[in-house]
Amino acid sequence: MDNNIEKLFKLSGTIGEIHNSICRSAGQQDILTAILDIVGALVLILDREGRVICFNHTCEETSGYGFEEVRGKCLWDFLTREEDTDSAKVNFKKILEGNYPAAYENFWSSKDGTEHLIAWSSTALVNENSEVTYVIATGIDITERKLTEQRLQYLSHFDSLTDLPNRTLFYDRLSHVLGHSRRYNQMFALLFLDIDGFKFINNSLGHDMGDLLLKMAAARLPKCVRESDTVAHAGADEFVIILPLLEQVREASLVAEKILDAFSAPFYLDTHECFVTMSVGISIYPGDGDDIDTLLRNSDIAMYQAKGKGGNTYQFYNPDMNSRALRRLQLENNLRKALEKNEFRLHYQPKIDLNSWSVSGVEALIRWQNPQLGMISPAEFIPLAEETGVIISIGEWVLRTACTQAKHWQDIGCNGILMSVNLSARQFKSKNLLSSIENILRETGLPPGSLELELTETVVMDDAEATIKILREIKNMGIHIAIDDFGMGYSSLSYLKRFPIDCLKIDRSFVNDITTDTDDAAIATAIIAMSHSLKLKVIAEGVETNGQLYFLCALGCDEAQGYLFSRPLSVEDIEVYITSKEIKLGTN
Repeated sequence: MDNNIEKLFKLSGTIGEIHNSICRSAGQQDILTAILDIVGALVLILDREGRVICFNHTCEETSGYGFEEVRGKCLWDFLTREEDTDSAKVNFKKILEGNYPAAYENFWSSKDGTEHLIAWSSTALVNENSEVTYVIATGIDITERKLTEQRLQYLSHFDSLTDLPNRTLFYDRLSHVLGHSRRYNQMFALLFLDIDGFKFINNSLGHDMGDLLLKMAAARLPKCVRESDTVAHAGADEFVIILPLLEQVREASLVAEKILDAFSAPFYLDTHECFVTMSVGISIYPGDGDDIDTLLRNSDIAMYQAKGKGGNTYQFYNPDMNSRALRRLQLENNLRKALEKNEFRLHYQPKIDLNSWSVSGVEALIRWQNPQLGMISPAEFIPLAEETGVIISIGEWVLRTACTQAKHWQDIGCNGILMSVNLSARQFKSKNLLSSIENILRETGLPPGSLELELTETVVMDDAEATIKILREIKNMGIHIAIDDFGMGYSSLSYLKRFPIDCLKIDRSFVNDITTDTDDAAIATAIIAMSHSLKLKVIAEGVETNGQLYFLCALGCDEAQGYLFSRPLSVEDIEVYITSKEIKLGTN
């Protein structure tokens, strides 16, 4: 028996004493049973203070410590985490008080810093007076088993390909969000996403590349949402997103826009550069359903509606949304593709020199002719283009098209026509504005002096100091600069003097009642007088009556444009107007 104990325990110095203690507290059969129970396990014998007096070979292999390194130290000195240390002390105290056996788990730190999760079972040894003399702690390293359990638990809730929550976890979270939203009367959104053209990727590049695309797509999606949102892989090329705690429906569309923007960048699949887009359907609780199945079905239907519009867009399901909101969604969905589909046209409204009574220039005005929605007014789609950022590419197209047209007119002998083009706020702030203007002038061959850029008063006063620098660079190119809608903003005379501009355009709201409203007449008079004192040209826009025209002429206004002279005309009609050299009032 002593040989068996010597094999099991590597005791130093006190083996005889410990052996005698064990033998006094239990029979030989009990010792044999104990030895059989602990073979292959970690075994420590602790004194009443919790200090190690026995440390078997399995302990040494697991911890990396030799017995001499641990002799006299307490069991909890090797525990990694503070909470484990506290519980170990509590358990040890219970054993001393006779509340044994005790089973528990804690993380044990080995000499090299590796953590081992140990499952412990402790038993007290007592003397003939039933007093606890030693505590035997037996343990099993369950680290690998726990890791396996955790992996299995992970796989039961997460998709192994994308590492996103799978359908099981998604349904669980959606159920919680639905219950919370019902209880507190809160709104949430459900987004159903599908990769456009995924089948083609799979068929042309193979399923391995298709899987790689899914992984890369899954990596982009979480960056488009909040930490509190859930992005899950629904299977195949479909993803679902839960957006809880929404204040406005617009928040859901903002997330959809982020997703579309995130997928505008190429995917690199091995040696292949691929461009793929997303179709996104959105349902909103409670308007689109009060249960999981209805919300999922409606978001799925909306996704297919988006896909039917050509993909790379999002669609709300809500059939009860007002017509204006639906119109906005329709415009936004179509606006992103209007350029590539060549749906934009430029019309031109003539400007009349009130001194020479001739056409001094034209203003290029964009029009959008959509096959489904018909002719769309700039007042309707320009703000949306600004908001979505599409205005940058649209603005470049307008500038290039207008300059090309102006150069054509010069080539056919229509000289002296100044082409005016509006710059949007977002376009003006673009870091590529100056290089874009230079490139377009170089490509089209239009002399800079034949181009005038119009900016609203509000735009130029937003960060006026920075605006002055940009305007000076534009002016140094030889381009004319006009302030549009003047009188509606908040520019001060001190800044107006510093702006390198050529012209002020009186806003149509003042011109409209100039003959009937003394305040409007006074404002128009002041603007014209101030402009002339600064050696600036003045143009009145929105002139529609003879009375307005005569009043402006009496004030010395330099130029005018409006329906009294002509509505915006197509390229063909404006060429006829320019070449006729005859200005007719109220007939156009």
